[in-house]
Order: sequence, then structure tokens, then C-alpha cells
Amino acid sequence: MTELRIPSWAVSLGAPLVLAAIPVAIAWGTMQAQAEATNEEVARVANVVENMEEEVDSNSKSTALNEQAIQAIADSLARSEEIQKASDARLAHLIQIMLEQSK
Repeated sequence: MTELRIPSWAVSLGAPLVLAAIPVAIAWGTMQAQAEATNEEVARVANVVENMEEEVDSNSKSTALNEQAIQAIADSLARSEEIQKASDARLAHLIQIMLEQSK
């Protein structure tokens, strides 16, 4: 049978290298896990931002429609006020004519 002989300098140099490789492997695995978690968080935040953007667009459209409706109501009220003034003037004129005829 063949014997395997390792020089003592290789053992004294190799053991610390192997032992040092363990924390490096653990640190690398941890960084990979953090990178994956960060990518998932970025994807989640991007989804939230897209949804928020759609809601803002929808709210902007609703606000514009509400503004148009309010303007239409204001215009209608202004026309009604003008019609009411004209009607009041005609009624006052009619009353004046009736008063003059009754004398």
C-alpha cells in the first residue's frame, strides 16, 4: 500500500487557508441572500409605484371631469340668474301696466 506523505509546511499553511475559506463561503452566501431579498423588494416597490401611478392618472381624470361638471353647473346658474332678472323685469313692467290701467 502506498503511503501519502504531506510535508509539514503544507499542513501548517493549508489548514489556516481551509479554515479561512469557511467564513468567506458563509459571507458569500449571506451576500447572495441579501441581494436576492433586495431584488424582491425592488420588484415589490416598482409594482407599488406603478399602481400608484395608475391611481394618480385616474384621480387626475376624475378631477378634470369634476371641474368640467362644476363649470357647467356654474354656467347654468349664471344663465338662470340672467333669466330670473329678465323675468323679474317683465313682471315689474306688467304690474306697472296693470296699476296704470286700474287708475
